[in-house]
Amino acid sequence: MKKLLTITAVAMLCCIFAENTQAQAFQKGTKNLNVGLGLGYGVGLNASVDVGIHELISVGAIGAFSSRNYSYYLADNFRVTYIAIGARGAVHIGKFVNEALSIDDDKFDPYIGLSGGFRMVKYNDAYSTYYGGTSAGIFFGGYAGARYYFKDKLGVYAEAGFPYTSLGITLKF
Repeated sequence: MKKLLTITAVAMLCCIFAENTQAQAFQKGTKNLNVGLGLGYGVGLNASVDVGIHELISVGAIGAFSSRNYSYYLADNFRVTYIAIGARGAVHIGKFVNEALSIDDDKFDPYIGLSGGFRMVKYNDAYSTYYGGTSAGIFFGGYAGARYYFKDKLGVYAEAGFPYTSLGITLKF
């Protein structure tokens, strides 16, 4: 059993770190998974998936979770938790930026985009049972980001925007 797990782990690492030659960091058909830490309505986790539908355009989905404690008189008295799911779309501007700045086109992928979706907010108040509850609504936002690939299928990403900003790893598959 131990050998099987070792062989499976080595095979997965080979798939992730395998070198393939591609002309650009982003192109039609490119699929990316981003997983990272986010800032928005507190510190949380973000994940997104993008698929290239054109040589400059990607569409995908986003999910985010964050939670934050607030205090009255130095004691944690209530927590606000946000959960969001939605769609996103981006324009990948690396073709223009990388050429102008003489940056390696197969490692750097800058982009700008819009997102929107559904957000749920849960409020827990330890001070009183009168306040608390759950509400939901839609969100709209924008972001600017970039990916840098250390290997053909593995890199880091950073996105700054509203309502979420995040930093983490990106996997191309």
